[in-house]
Amino acid sequence: METQLFKVFNGLPMDVNFIRKHLEKNGIKCFVSNKHADNQKNKWSEPSFDPTVSIEVETQNAETALQLIDVFLKTKAE
Repeated sequence: METQLFKVFNGLPMDVNFIRKHLEKNGIKCFVSNKHADNQKNKWSEPSFDPTVSIEVETQNAETALQLIDVFLKTKAE
């Protein structure tokens, strides 16, 4: 059975890494993806400047992950 994933965050790699660590510290398994990584590696497309990376979590953890991300981002802004 395939695991259903829900995208909870898009951002710069550095921000994604902080949020990934925060989620994992709180027991949420994360999947990080860069939509352009495979294309550039395999020469399927012209290299583009899009540093956006995504975090996805299992659907059942999405609500908790979004709440944790919201608190993390509010704390970071202070």
